[in-house]
Amino acid sequence: MKRKFFTICILICAMLCFSGCADEKYDFAETTISVEKKGKVKESIVESFDRDYYSLDELKNEFISSVAAYNESIGGEEIKLKKVELKESQVYVDLEFTGPSDYENFIGEKLFVGTIGDAYDNGYTMDVVLKGVEKGDVIDKRKIMSMADSNIIIMSEHARIRTFSDIAYVSANIEIVDSDEARVLNESDGLAYLILE
Repeated sequence: MKRKFFTICILICAMLCFSGCADEKYDFAETTISVEKKGKVKESIVESFDRDYYSLDELKNEFISSVAAYNESIGGEEIKLKKVELKESQVYVDLEFTGPSDYENFIGEKLFVGTIGDAYDNGYTMDVVLKGVEKGDVIDKRKIMSMADSNIIIMSEHARIRTFSDIAYVSANIEIVDSDEARVLNESDGLAYLILE
C-alpha cells in the first residue's frame, strides 16, 4: 500500500512544484494537516498543476483506487477522499483519516497525537530540546516528562499543521504561524514536536 501511494507522490512531485498562491474559494493555501482532539486527521494537499504533463482524471483515479484498496485491506472506511479538484493552476486534494495510524500507514510519514506519557510509551524518547512559544523558555527531556499528561503532536511531514489547542512548546524545525498553527520547515530534518496547552 505504501508503495502505491509513494508512486502517486512521485507522479505528483514530478509535475508539481510548491506554490503558496491563495484562492478565496479554498481555505488552504498550502498543504495542511488538521488534527482534532478526538484523533481525526485531515490533510489538504495544495500544489501547482501542469495540465500538459498529467491528467487530472488520472490523478483522481489513482487516489480513488488507493483509498479503496487501503479501506478494503483494513475492513472499514478509515480514509475518505473528500475532494480532488483543479482550480486554475492549483490542484486541491482533501483526505480524511479516522486516526493518526491510518495517516501513517497511507501517507508513509510519522504522526503521533496523544499525551507525552503515551508518546514515551510508544517509543518516542523525548530526547529533544523545545522552546516556549510565548516566553521563549527552553525545556529538555526532564521538564517534558514532568508534563506527561499534556498533549503532544510529533510529525515528520514538511507541512502546515492546525491543532485543536494553542501551541505551547515547539522544536527548532517548527515555525509558528498562529496560536494554533505552525509549519514544519522544508529544509529541516528529523521529527517535529509540538506540545499543546
